[in-house]
Amino acid sequence: MPNADDRRVKMTKKILKEALIEIMHTKPIHEISIKKICETADVNRSTFYHHYQSPQELYDDIINDLSQDFNEILGKAIADGCSQSELITQMLTFIENRRELFLVILSDRGNIGIGEKLSNIMGKFIGVESDSELSMYCAQFISAGVANILWLWLNNENRMPPKSVAELITTITNHGIRKAVAFSNQATFFNM
Repeated sequence: MPNADDRRVKMTKKILKEALIEIMHTKPIHEISIKKICETADVNRSTFYHHYQSPQELYDDIINDLSQDFNEILGKAIADGCSQSELITQMLTFIENRRELFLVILSDRGNIGIGEKLSNIMGKFIGVESDSELSMYCAQFISAGVANILWLWLNNENRMPPKSVAELITTITNHGIRKAVAFSNQATFFNM
């Protein structure tokens, strides 16, 4: 059972993370000062330094949390025998529920950390091991495409449901872009 100190640490880190994301709506990570984070979070600099040494370290902690969440979703989906489309639907639902966070991280105000982690997760699921140069290129191609789909999808106020986007990603991944374009001409496919 967590004690009061554990809850306080978690709450402080949560407040700092939320402050950083709020600031990143207008500034890239490399332009954000500790002073600005502390002002936004309404905490002392010493509190910040008790947990992090830099804004980048705080940002990296956010990315690591997301990576752990994605790995948990992946592990559970594999254990439950989910299809690729079901897994992607679960991930997209997770992302949609954290839309503001992902809009910031996938923008040019973030950094490539999320792309690399997304690539590793996608590579694990589709069986692309990054032990060869060609496999690394395949994993990067897929993750970059998925990241761009996510960016466009999250920026669309009238976006398709996660399941429809998952079907699109699955179709592109498994059958190629021509098949996905052919399916896109069938409005029922993407309006599930």
